[in-house]
Amino acid sequence: MKRSNLNRFSGKRITIFGANRSGIAIAKLLYDLGASISLTDTRDADVLSAEISQLDGMQIQFYLGGHEESCIANTELVVVSPGVPLDIPILVEAKNRSIPILGELEVSASLCDARIVAITGTKGKSTTTLLTAAILEASNLFSDVVVAGNIGVPLASNVATLTRKDVAVVEASSFQLESTFTFQPVVSVMLNFSRDHLDRHGTMESYLNAKLKICVNQTNSEWIVLNADDATAKCFAHATAAKKAFFTDNLSNKDENSEVLSRKLDNGAGARLQNNANNIGIYTYKNNQEHWICNTTDIPLAGAHNIRNVLAAVVVGTIFDVTPADMCKAILKFNRIHPAFEHAFEKVSVVNGVDYVNDSKATNVIATCAALESVEKTAEHGKDPKRVFLIIGGFDKGNDYGPLIELVRTKVKSLVMLGEHTHNIQKTFAGCADMHHTATMEAAVEFAYTHAKSGDIVLLSPSNASFDMYTDYKQRGEAFKNAVNSLKSYKSSDQEKSTCDR
Repeated sequence: MKRSNLNRFSGKRITIFGANRSGIAIAKLLYDLGASISLTDTRDADVLSAEISQLDGMQIQFYLGGHEESCIANTELVVVSPGVPLDIPILVEAKNRSIPILGELEVSASLCDARIVAITGTKGKSTTTLLTAAILEASNLFSDVVVAGNIGVPLASNVATLTRKDVAVVEASSFQLESTFTFQPVVSVMLNFSRDHLDRHGTMESYLNAKLKICVNQTNSEWIVLNADDATAKCFAHATAAKKAFFTDNLSNKDENSEVLSRKLDNGAGARLQNNANNIGIYTYKNNQEHWICNTTDIPLAGAHNIRNVLAAVVVGTIFDVTPADMCKAILKFNRIHPAFEHAFEKVSVVNGVDYVNDSKATNVIATCAALESVEKTAEHGKDPKRVFLIIGGFDKGNDYGPLIELVRTKVKSLVMLGEHTHNIQKTFAGCADMHHTATMEAAVEFAYTHAKSGDIVLLSPSNASFDMYTDYKQRGEAFKNAVNSLKSYKSSDQEKSTCDR
């Protein structure tokens, strides 16, 4: 840990909001540094028994079942978990009392001695984070490479053991970034920006301002990696003093973008696609030197969106001087066996020749666009590419479904709407595809099973949050998988019955 900050929290009275992974991890870290800890959560003790048991033996004051005013009566600092909105009454009161309110990421990063690579964007964060970590690990340039943040492991869990010889690759969500103030990664990455989380942030401007916090404290000795094809992402270049690196998958613009990527910037860096014989190659640039990394057909991840994720990751590798050979090796060996990939275009099963895909993590429109773009045409359907039964719907965060219209019109055979908030969906896609409303996941899967033919795809990609029916997207994804597995049992029973009848 950073020695300069070790005494910063010693003896302080600190209240932590949220007993989730981040809250428990930061409670342990600050307690070990000598802080006096209180922990509050709206959930009751019986619900939180597993979480609270991780703090056994520590002298911690708990305020459970609600945020009592007494939990901030004598506190000197509030630390919030990402899932706790900053506008709840008790935090507004803390702010009125001039009590500092910091996020877990802010506190953890201030104590972290390792170099931090922080990755944000509306979509693609988890994949890019894991790809980046794989590339840096393949280089053997660092004692340790850890993955942390929104991907499931709080940075607070790693801080105590990380040194200056290590790198922490952090997936940073807007919920985490909005409560940072001094956060200063050595490399920041902004993948893309689109409408999302308006239920939390209220406006697009507020959402954007939260994302901007990833780079505003960077200096000209640090880097920011930007998507040259995303207008909002490119605007981040004006918000930071960091050196700029760009990536693009726009082949038609390659000459213009190669100038942006490498020649117009002092010590510039970047990555782009380039036609290479019968393939499309990924090339990186730094200091006017060009290097081939691999071909897009070599990438073991489906979809154009994953090519963009690879481009972003290789720019980070280029900044750290990872060799092209090591980057290529890491990409070719990359696999999706990681908890972060569960519920993210996860192939569940094939039943009667129909693919069932769980993309429950698609909680916004752009994510569903990426999923539909990944669906390839099949020979069985000749000139008709409409083969997707799209299960869509959930807690509407103020979605604009416009970007999905053409994809639904050309690829979706039936929109299977789930949940109560479907009026906006029906209005937007009227005439684009057949529509069917269901009240449960089981009914949605059963409808698709009944009407789909061999070669079709049943895709759960809701474009919405899950809070209307489920605890989170993971529970929703499990419900889908359970429904599909029930179909398999149902099919087996039918086959046995048919055999007996004969």
